[in-house]
Amino acid sequence: MSPPAHGGARPGAGRPTSEPTQRLRVPESQVPAVLAYLEAYRQTTTLDVPRPLSLMPSTVALTAFTSRVPAGLPSPADDAVEDVVDLNQYLVIPGHEPSTYIIRVSGWSMVGAGIFDGDEVLVDRALKPKQGDIVVALVNGELSIKRLGKVDGKVALLPENAHFKPIVFKEGETLELWGVVTRCLRNLR
Repeated sequence: MSPPAHGGARPGAGRPTSEPTQRLRVPESQVPAVLAYLEAYRQTTTLDVPRPLSLMPSTVALTAFTSRVPAGLPSPADDAVEDVVDLNQYLVIPGHEPSTYIIRVSGWSMVGAGIFDGDEVLVDRALKPKQGDIVVALVNGELSIKRLGKVDGKVALLPENAHFKPIVFKEGETLELWGVVTRCLRNLR
């Protein structure tokens, strides 16, 4: 008797996986959105070309109120203005202006650290990277953003998303720590 022409178990068929899987049901109208999200979520994080900050003083002064606001607006009755805030002085370490850059992030490997696709990060090249810092690194000639750490005693770049594996360096691979991420800027509108 010959095996059926189609159907049934076949050696090597199916997708290899390192963990158990689970079937989920979603409304048909939402399938394209769910598939697009999963595809984007698994994309490697990339970075745009670094842009230097302007060394010219900011011409916009923002008002700082003395009252703390628990997820609301300053009370109109509280007109006590503390100071004006220059965002350059607030966001950039004094004296590090020439070595601070803005880079746009593309990808999802750092979502656990609160860095999402499309966010911009401030990167300070004057800071010495230490274990646990989020860094921008040149990995075999390509920019990447990850947390600096170790795996089995070896220097590694660690993602903040369980769908990505750490980058552990082997003989012949190159790593250049380009700068330390100090802030994340996110457009909320």
